[in-house]
Amino acid sequence: MVNLPFLRRCVLSAGSLALLAGFGAGLAGTIVGCGAAPGPGAIAASGGGESTGGATAAAGEQAVSAAEPQIRAFCGGCHALPSPLSFPRDDWYHEVQRGFDFYFQSERRDLQPPVQAEVVRWYQSQAPEKLQLPDLSATTSPRGFTRREIAADGKTVDASVAVSFVGTLSPVAPATQPRLLISEMNGGRIYSLDPATGDQVEYAAGVQNPAAVREADLDADGHPDLLIAELGSPLPADHDKGQVVLLSDYRGAARRQVLLAGVGRISDVRAADFDADGDLDVVVAEFGWHTTGGLHVLWQERSAEGSTFRPQRLDSRSGPIHVPVTDLDGDGRLDFIALVSQEHELVEAFLNRGDRFEKVQLFAAPDPSWGSSGIELTDFDGDGDQDILYTAGDAFDSYLIKPWHGIWLLRNDGALKFQPQQIAALPGVHRALAADLDQDGDQDIAACAMVPARALQAQPGTPTQSVIWLEQTSAGKFVRHVISDERPIHAAMTVLDADADGDADLAAGCFAETRSESKFSVLLFINAGQSAAVAHQPPGAQESAAAR
Repeated sequence: MVNLPFLRRCVLSAGSLALLAGFGAGLAGTIVGCGAAPGPGAIAASGGGESTGGATAAAGEQAVSAAEPQIRAFCGGCHALPSPLSFPRDDWYHEVQRGFDFYFQSERRDLQPPVQAEVVRWYQSQAPEKLQLPDLSATTSPRGFTRREIAADGKTVDASVAVSFVGTLSPVAPATQPRLLISEMNGGRIYSLDPATGDQVEYAAGVQNPAAVREADLDADGHPDLLIAELGSPLPADHDKGQVVLLSDYRGAARRQVLLAGVGRISDVRAADFDADGDLDVVVAEFGWHTTGGLHVLWQERSAEGSTFRPQRLDSRSGPIHVPVTDLDGDGRLDFIALVSQEHELVEAFLNRGDRFEKVQLFAAPDPSWGSSGIELTDFDGDGDQDILYTAGDAFDSYLIKPWHGIWLLRNDGALKFQPQQIAALPGVHRALAADLDQDGDQDIAACAMVPARALQAQPGTPTQSVIWLEQTSAGKFVRHVISDERPIHAAMTVLDADADGDADLAAGCFAETRSESKFSVLLFINAGQSAAVAHQPPGAQESAAAR
């Protein structure tokens, strides 16, 4: 399973977008927590961001204080007001400049822009010199994990290996173990992999830049199909090249059909019978970029001539990443939950009311540069309802590790109320999955991270961990264990029993930034069951007992 670091790569920073009051159609809920900006007293106490001295400095402070209401109204015009704490002091000149550029390019004219220099001073006077780095202290793991490397096969010849999705396929008799399902974004490849032997089977889906792929039987013929989210470009752009592609009977005749075209970059697709008519419809996350994006439902309509899919646009905001399906309110109709990133940074439920979908906000991050990266549904506390594992770790906007980057549990308290709990910090976290890794009867968490080299260069000394597991030692209490502390390059991960021994193993896809780094496509971390550190098995492959 995956989130997509490539969705926002090379975009202007979320902090810049935040200053573009009116960019997109964002919703701003009640903002609480650490994103709230300090009041005028904090500004006066901090003294101001420029070294001018005497009466000039005092006059500048007074001007900034007088302009604060206008600054707040302008910079928080359609989403959460960006916190001064979200960027280092020296970054704010650039962030404000780009934000003003965006505002004037948007052609929105219903807000009164403050003086740009006063906005810079307001932010710099409250901003830290540097962002605080997280504490990643860990304890010795009660479980060992043996690492196995699946070497890149060389078929992606013109670009770096960029695994955008890792999932599993249903086993084919007589086999009882699932194969890994992998999409490689740069190479336009979709293939399955036997985790025991490394054997690969490629599927000719005719895609260029797949972001995600799901197995489902959309035509109800008893043969599984592949439903594919096609970005249409490897890097962010506003265009109409995104597609939803169906590869019917992928193990047999492999018939290709485009279900949706002429849209922005598609990040996720899920199949579900939303109208309870006996066939599967499709919910689509169109990430887009700046002027494109949205949420769609493709309604399957059957006739004697076959099936067609009627598209309905539900939302036009940029930034949707994941759209998992569940009956959240228990009314017997399937709903879906959407993670909407960019400057919105929201988790929202789309409740199926039969003739429409009702949007309900479940979580609003307190800052528009929060860096949402993924959600996963799970009944984490075993109380019979769906909780949400949420990750914030996108460092491809500003190339900064933010102090709040990490893994969060949005605990379902009932009545569509979710209580956020930060479980652990993890720079660059892109995926968090629930699994009972130590087989003690409760849910633990496995997580992987991807941090761009530029972010590490910008913040020397940043502690990083590539793959971790969080042992739940008592209800809601967790202990961090490091599985891999190499440079984080994993945007995709899934849980499976790769060696058929009855416990949970991990498969993490490799997302290399350069061709020279493209050594492996997947790293397997096999749950060895005993304590000690992770052992290492090189490509050719004899296991080593050497501790990492």
